[in-house]
Amino acid sequence: QTNKFYVYMYFAEVEKLQANQFRQFNISLNGQHWSGPHSPAYLEASTVYKTSPLTGQLEYEFLIHKARNSSLPPIINAIEVYKVNELPQLQTNQDDVDAVKNIQSTYKIKRNWQGDPCAPEAYLWNGLNCSYNDSPRIISMNLSSSGLTGNIAPYISNLSMLQFLDLSNNSLVGEVPGFLSKLPLLRVLNLKKNKLIGSVPVELILRSKDGSLIL
Repeated sequence: QTNKFYVYMYFAEVEKLQANQFRQFNISLNGQHWSGPHSPAYLEASTVYKTSPLTGQLEYEFLIHKARNSSLPPIINAIEVYKVNELPQLQTNQDDVDAVKNIQSTYKIKRNWQGDPCAPEAYLWNGLNCSYNDSPRIISMNLSSSGLTGNIAPYISNLSMLQFLDLSNNSLVGEVPGFLSKLPLLRVLNLKKNKLIGSVPVELILRSKDGSLIL
């Protein structure tokens, strides 16, 4: 398959130029004009990039050329090149993505929670497990000892395929919400060592008694 690359160049003037000094340059790619002219502002970062990828070539040669009216040579502060990796796996179910990102925002979770929660499988978000029969679904979430505060987030109810939920050893408050009993596949629920009050919803107790749920 044809490789695709995205290039980002970063520029900022780092010298306080005198009145008779001027820096301007153009950028070429494989001998053709690519971007410019550019005159970076003093200590103000700017990014030069294209929205379409580079593709179809074996080599890419970027050159930064001093403009004719420039009294100073060109500069560049940094460059990043990203290669597009086409993933064979499907993306995680969007409802699950929305739910877990809302959970992340609610509790300000600072794990490796970036990108797709379940795909690729080698980069599965810490604390999650997913099923991969079709579009990946979140089936397990372990946020034990994660410094969670506040109420149990209602967004958890949107993880409709969830089988295992561990929120133990945090500082969660309020009552155990009834929406947890609406998770049809939930098999294990651990809420120990929190600051929850009130009684456990009847539906959860009944499921515990019939053996379909471990509390």
